[in-house]
Amino acid sequence: MGIIDRICNTCSCDKKQAEEYLEDELRHLRDMQNLGDLRDRDFEDACSNLGLESDYIMYFVTQLAC
Repeated sequence: MGIIDRICNTCSCDKKQAEEYLEDELRHLRDMQNLGDLRDRDFEDACSNLGLESDYIMYFVTQLAC
């Protein structure tokens, strides 16, 4: 099951809304990164906000590295 499907299940939303939630979290993390204020806890919070397990932290790390 992909990240969008997991967000749909945990947030009880459709795929479009799940994609928007994910983009919002990624935008927030990028903003924190640009400010030089990105912390490990921010990745944990992103997972928690989307109802994801902390196993998805690496997904966010990878997305910010691109």
